[in-house]
Amino acid sequence: MLPRIDAKKQDAAYAAPFAALAVGAVAYGAYALISSPPESWTLMLAVILGVIVCGQFQVHIGRLTGFPRVGVSVTMLAVQPLLEAPIVSVCVWAIGMLVSQAIVRRNPLHAFYVTGLGVVSAAGFIGAYLGLAALGAWLPVVILGATTAYYTVFLLGEFLRHRASAALDGIRGISVIDFPKLGLIVTFVSALSILMRYFDMVAIPWLEHSADVRRTPFVVLLAALLLYVVAQRIRSREVEHRLSAIVEAAVELPRETGPALAAALCSRAREIVEAARVEVRDTPPARQEIGARVQLTPESEQFLVATHKVGGSSFSREDERALATLAHVASEAFRIQCEVVALERRANTDPLTGLPNYGAFQSALVTANEHRPYHEGIALLFLDLDNFKKLNDNYGHRAGDELLRVIAERLQRASGGGDFVSRVGGDEFVVILTGLVSLEQARESADRILESVSSRLTLEGHDMRPVVSAGLAFSHHREIDAQTLVEDADQTMLKAKRSRHQNGSAGASSVSVSSHRSTRTNDIVARAISDDRLVLAFQPIVSLDEGKIWAFEALIRYVDPELGPISPPSLVARAKSLGLMNDLTRQVIRKALAAAVEFHRIEPSITRMTVNLELGQISDYELGPFIREAARAHPELSLCIELNERSLRFVTDELRRDAESLQKAGVLIALDDYGSDDSSVGALVRFPMDILKVDKSLINDLDDVRQREVIRSLQGFGNNLNYTVVVEGIETPETAAVLSELGVRSAQGYYFGRPIGFGPTVERLRRAGARATLD
Repeated sequence: MLPRIDAKKQDAAYAAPFAALAVGAVAYGAYALISSPPESWTLMLAVILGVIVCGQFQVHIGRLTGFPRVGVSVTMLAVQPLLEAPIVSVCVWAIGMLVSQAIVRRNPLHAFYVTGLGVVSAAGFIGAYLGLAALGAWLPVVILGATTAYYTVFLLGEFLRHRASAALDGIRGISVIDFPKLGLIVTFVSALSILMRYFDMVAIPWLEHSADVRRTPFVVLLAALLLYVVAQRIRSREVEHRLSAIVEAAVELPRETGPALAAALCSRAREIVEAARVEVRDTPPARQEIGARVQLTPESEQFLVATHKVGGSSFSREDERALATLAHVASEAFRIQCEVVALERRANTDPLTGLPNYGAFQSALVTANEHRPYHEGIALLFLDLDNFKKLNDNYGHRAGDELLRVIAERLQRASGGGDFVSRVGGDEFVVILTGLVSLEQARESADRILESVSSRLTLEGHDMRPVVSAGLAFSHHREIDAQTLVEDADQTMLKAKRSRHQNGSAGASSVSVSSHRSTRTNDIVARAISDDRLVLAFQPIVSLDEGKIWAFEALIRYVDPELGPISPPSLVARAKSLGLMNDLTRQVIRKALAAAVEFHRIEPSITRMTVNLELGQISDYELGPFIREAARAHPELSLCIELNERSLRFVTDELRRDAESLQKAGVLIALDDYGSDDSSVGALVRFPMDILKVDKSLINDLDDVRQREVIRSLQGFGNNLNYTVVVEGIETPETAAVLSELGVRSAQGYYFGRPIGFGPTVERLRRAGARATLD
């Protein structure tokens, strides 16, 4: 790519001969008019005025933004008296052309270039006209051919300019022309020229009842007025389009921050002002550039600068105003963002110490808990200054404020910048310790912080040592509710303070460690999984047509001797946070298949067992191979894995292939809870499955005809694609009867049996066989 200065020089070098031609043509035209006055000055002035009026009518006929554009001033050349003196006519036409371009263009050289190229194109028009007329062609054909010649010469000149200075914007070949648009313009200009000739030669003499009557100047001005009206209509549409683009930019820009704001601003500006390049820089716009002041950094103002308009024309005043508007919008967006950041900082900062306040602490605690790696510990150190009220009473609030600032500085210094320090109350501080591997490490950090905070200082001329009570709560694994850490650390701190005062050691700081109850629960769950203590409950899935059980769903259960029952959602959530979800699922699958073998032995018609999995667990990197091997180990049974419908929004092509691999190994796939939350039809068609389990929320009001039609449609969907549809949540015989009427064939719910353990399930099968309901 050539440097910018070279591109400008190349463009100027190409434009110079045409500019010289324009000067010569205009000068000769003026000389001809003065030395040999025309028969009708009115006609000459009308032509010049007509060219000036319609010279501003520029039409975009390209596929690229802004290039190429053509004018319609050639219409003024079709006047019969001008064709009788072609050279002078072209030069007179050039006078109007130069005036119109000087009005439109900000760049004088470009105005002369366009005029010069227009002179060459006009010569092509005159030559084609005279040649076709000499051949005796029909007038419409003559004018159409001449108009085509004009635009051909003009576009050829434009493409040669861009080829000579290709560094400008990389335009290549005639493929950028929108030929339907070009054809429309040629047809329109030719039709207007023909109409103008007809009106002058036929209509006016007929209206005036004299063959010698002419009103050519009137016809010329009337045609120019018509073109002006059309031009204004097109211009208004372009203004509307530009205004719409500016409004869109005003909506988009405030959403961006930092470097993205500058990038979005340049992109929008480049599109709206049709510039080859737009940049934000420290230097103001140079000659033939446009720019506006913009502030996108706190340090100083910069300039939004547009360089080289696409198509090689010069920027207009409308371009300058549009660029200034965009710069103002971006500057205001940045200013508002700075104010919001400042407000957020003030809202989240303690004004006395400069530390984050309680709200910021809550957010930081959630982030530290949720975003830590598995098995990485965090701890919360809760500190409280002893006798702070007494210090305020004795030395005044200024001394108390100074002490709080000193404590804040010491906490930040002792934490080393890696931990989060916050003032959460009058004389209360917290420190979030992260990246821990053990409780001992947390205790060592807490002791170091406490030692730093409690060192002696001079306050209001008095030597003193701050006394601090501290509670430490440590968490081995990710917490379901991080607020429990706060509660434990606070309670531990209060206990430490009471114990210290009761023991008479009020003059020394101390830290007490919490036996965090959430950590105990995590440890209990971890031991239950590692010691293979989990148990399963089984719920039947029945055929409404046959009234028989054809499968069981295995559901996890655990009752701890100390804590009692741990809910399945809590059990699964803690297993995830401990990184033990795959171990838990392996146990469930092994125990479920072992139970299925016994159920099948008692009742041979029952051959299927379903278990719940997380979507990611079917991957070959996790449990895919284990699941396939487990299914192959029991060829007499069908293992079905249930995947929650909500999780399929995160499905990838690789997971789809893993699911297909499981199906090839004989594993069935069920889509569970369909119809809950924001279910989509896409889940039904984008993932391999064998069973569709409809959520109970879709049958909570079967008196509603819409619910009945949804169930009927889902069952029809399953029938057509050979899917088994299971409706969940059936609790009454009435519901089962309605579903049967709707064509539902399989169901699950308390009406057919609540989840019960392995022993009770075996007893049921021995007593009632595969019967769906019990008396």
